[in-house]
Amino acid sequence: MLATNRTALRVVAAMATTALAFTLVPGAAVAQDTVDVRLKVATAPAVEVAVAPRVWPSELIEEQAVEVDDNDIVEVVRDGREVTGDNKRVRDGDTVRVVAVERERKTKTQSVRAGVVEVPTTDLAPGRRKVVREGRAGVREVVAVRTFHNGEAVKYRVVDRTMVREPRARRVLVGREPWSVPGTDGLNWGALADCESGGNPRAVNPAGYYGLYQFNVATWRSVGGSGMPHLASAGEQTYRAKLLYKARGRSPAELRAPALSGISRAAGTGSR
Repeated sequence: MLATNRTALRVVAAMATTALAFTLVPGAAVAQDTVDVRLKVATAPAVEVAVAPRVWPSELIEEQAVEVDDNDIVEVVRDGREVTGDNKRVRDGDTVRVVAVERERKTKTQSVRAGVVEVPTTDLAPGRRKVVREGRAGVREVVAVRTFHNGEAVKYRVVDRTMVREPRARRVLVGREPWSVPGTDGLNWGALADCESGGNPRAVNPAGYYGLYQFNVATWRSVGGSGMPHLASAGEQTYRAKLLYKARGRSPAELRAPALSGISRAAGTGSR
């Protein structure tokens, strides 16, 4: 609970008003031109004051020397309900309530979860996992304002969020079964790879052919490949070769000449 000098001054003013009210002679008649109003300042006890009818609450507060600022709330309660507008002019029996409002601004940091990115690959046995990059949590700076009414917290509002450090996801390779293309699995893809590249998925021919099956870049793109053919996994290279075979048969013009006979020989038994 907050305790401020401003609230203390209000309490002193309210106590002084209480003392003044107690000096009235018991049973003395109240003048016709005044009404009785209860004044409740912050956490101090309410006091009875006599004021002119239909004055504004601000006039009553000024008359009673109660210190308020633009943040504070002044309410008029009549028959248990808060009134507004022109009805806020005080009447006999009303309660004028001054709520001390304080705002506290704080900045704190939060951790932002890094997350995990899983990348399927045929370079690992199905189900096997391999971490290729560790993750790192991010950091976010949060600015919030907490509002207090008479020392009690009533509201919490975030006013700004700034990412100080971006999170970096953990990257994990996950082994899976090689892709299958119906109608192509009966061919001996291992023999074709041996013919074209000696079975080396990273093979590069200076004439512009790459990988196990010596794709050129245009053909690789035509079957959905991205990047360079020899940088893809062996399983993906075989999958793209199967797609090419299914679409264009054993003599795709885009492959270099040795591949034509290779695919013909691959028509024998066995698969890869």
